[in-house]
Amino acid sequence: MKNCSTLNTFKKQTAILMFVGNEEVRNNIIALCRKNNYYPVIATDPEQLIKKIRGKGSAIVFVDHEVVNNYGARIYSRINVACPGCDVLLLCDQAHRDLIKEAMELSVYACILAPFEDWEVLTMIRNILAKKKPRGLKKSYKDQPS
Repeated sequence: MKNCSTLNTFKKQTAILMFVGNEEVRNNIIALCRKNNYYPVIATDPEQLIKKIRGKGSAIVFVDHEVVNNYGARIYSRINVACPGCDVLLLCDQAHRDLIKEAMELSVYACILAPFEDWEVLTMIRNILAKKKPRGLKKSYKDQPS
């Protein structure tokens, strides 16, 4: 049970933000997150997003192709400058697959293609949280039994 409480602590420390232009997609991802005890914060424009992530040690930021089309790929670098510990997840439909290559070149953690399956979204969140979890101290060779 101790690992569970550690993970819960990390869910609170690692903010989840939604900067998703498509209202239906945004609402579905938020509902999925809440159902799984993750509580995302919504940002409605780049300035609000940057303000919410600035100074955070880590965050998961969902963006979609509508946001990238409206604000340009520069949004990724703005996120990374404001929060170097942020991991960006791009939600993309088939019609906008051309955005994926550029996103990956600009350090986006992952892209999820529509239809956005619950297991895919949750796996991405869990993988990022697991990556951010502090590792226990490794035993040195001196601590090993002879």
